[in-house]
Amino acid sequence: MSGPECSFAVPKNCVAGLRIENAASALAARQQGRVMIVFGDHKQKCRAGRLAEAASTAATNIGGMPPGLERHSALVRLFVHVSELVQGLADAEFEVAGVDRNSPSQQCGAQILVALASEVARSWRSGFASAGPIDCDVSEMLAKLDRQAEITAGAAEGYAHYALYPETYLAAAQQSALGANTCVIGIRSIGLGLAAMVAAALGAPPPVSVRPVGHPFARRISAAPDLIGRWLLGPAANYAVVDEGPGLSGSSFHAVVSWLLHQGVDLERIHLFPSHRNGPGGKATEDILATWSRCRIHCVDFEHTFDGGTAAKLADWVGKLLAAPDVQLHEISGGAWRHHLSLPPRQWPPIFAGFERRKFLASAGAGRWLVKFAGLGESGVQKLRTGRLLHESGFGPPVAGLCHGFLVECWVEANRLHGADVSRERFIAWLGRYLGWRGVHLRTSATGAAPDALASMAVQNCGEALGVTKAAELRHWFDARPLRQSLRRVQIDGRLHPWEFLYCPDGRLLKTDALDHCRSHDLIGSQGIEWDIAGAVVEYDLSDAELLHLTVCAEAAMNRAVDRELLSYMLPCYLAFQLGLWTMADQAETGESDRLRPLIERYQSRLSRFLEQTTQ
Repeated sequence: MSGPECSFAVPKNCVAGLRIENAASALAARQQGRVMIVFGDHKQKCRAGRLAEAASTAATNIGGMPPGLERHSALVRLFVHVSELVQGLADAEFEVAGVDRNSPSQQCGAQILVALASEVARSWRSGFASAGPIDCDVSEMLAKLDRQAEITAGAAEGYAHYALYPETYLAAAQQSALGANTCVIGIRSIGLGLAAMVAAALGAPPPVSVRPVGHPFARRISAAPDLIGRWLLGPAANYAVVDEGPGLSGSSFHAVVSWLLHQGVDLERIHLFPSHRNGPGGKATEDILATWSRCRIHCVDFEHTFDGGTAAKLADWVGKLLAAPDVQLHEISGGAWRHHLSLPPRQWPPIFAGFERRKFLASAGAGRWLVKFAGLGESGVQKLRTGRLLHESGFGPPVAGLCHGFLVECWVEANRLHGADVSRERFIAWLGRYLGWRGVHLRTSATGAAPDALASMAVQNCGEALGVTKAAELRHWFDARPLRQSLRRVQIDGRLHPWEFLYCPDGRLLKTDALDHCRSHDLIGSQGIEWDIAGAVVEYDLSDAELLHLTVCAEAAMNRAVDRELLSYMLPCYLAFQLGLWTMADQAETGESDRLRPLIERYQSRLSRFLEQTTQ
């Protein structure tokens, strides 16, 4: 098996209605009830020109690619990349003005997105038969943007984690029966790009974008009076509101609808384009639910976007990648992969189904392959590189390639570490070498939570589990140990639980699920390798001698010392994060308590013991 995992993402049709929308929503939920900190956002500051240059290069490269899925995937990757750039510029304008405006710069950005969306649509409708240079001059259009601006940009959650495909919005728009007389409105980050897809499909003018403000569960619009002024003055138009979600409250969609109603737009002319049909989640007010029930919803899911359904189309892609004529796919999202383990259900690993990435098990002749969503845009490409590096170095399973966001890797038939005939000493040495290898070969400039943010998370989660007195003790412990040097950030593994390791029949050890967690939707992000060493201490109850053995092996692989001060700092952070993660899983899952409760109690007990030892 190459699949025992607990990745962060939403499986098939579980989508955003059952997840916290973002870090701000997580904070709001925490303020309203006993919620531990798990989520985070890792966008980065960058110069707009750097993103524009990368986009120009990508557009040129696409012009030389032959027709096929790879070229289409490259088009979508370019579209996602430029969406981040254009949205970052729009967000920067909003920060200065305090209101949404359809400035010349934003109009230019929207025009670029519609042009690229049209390219994606042409490729999609042709069955990936399109070839040759992109019709629009991407470099010339990008040159009109403010390339000197510093913006905040990063992968949109839907594209990176939740298997949200822009092509689904093309299909939804085509089925909507709306026409060119439609004002298309995208909601902040991912919504602007998706709105461009809708506009391209309808033949409508480029979209405008809004950034709902206020409490995450009670958003409102702050827009200039003329944002959609010409639409209000012209013939009766339709209005398409586009975003991923809705999430826990649905308040962002509702804010736009309420704003349009206030502008005198009839509800019958307002159309919503969400990513799922589940409706708003448990934090939605009666007013939001009523509005949602009255608006016309246009949504086409992943399955129906691909002729013949997900399995048929994805099977074709995987078959071509593997050069196998008859590939059969079986969905194993949401913990269903456990049915393929040679274990009785009572011995299954615990899961947090609402945060697993979508995945399939592919059968091709005698071989089996894990087909798992890795992300559109640069996210999937980076994971492909990491997966291949891990395999080449002997730490991970073979990787076949990337199929438009889905990573295909060999499903290795092997036992989990639990019950395997491998000595503890050998495993600790192997684990040390593995973590040391990551510390050298997976250095990164990607962001992660700062040490003070990790400490705040640990104190919050400690307080929820052990009470305010223990939280105050932990806060005092952190305050007495300020870190004075910057981290050497690496792509951490982030999942060192025993069920994540395989013991192969030939005696090899392999690590599964080793690509996602430093790029997940959680707080942690990229950290020093000391985070993973702290995880090893916790997950395997390492003695002082065993910890020394592990760190010596890691240091030999890295040719540098492990930071003992940082390792000490990370230990309660790791405990508190795992406590929060699995507590949230226990609150969300049904039928998993027998597996989750012992895990939660173990982290809680270990954190309590840590505090007792520090106060002695």
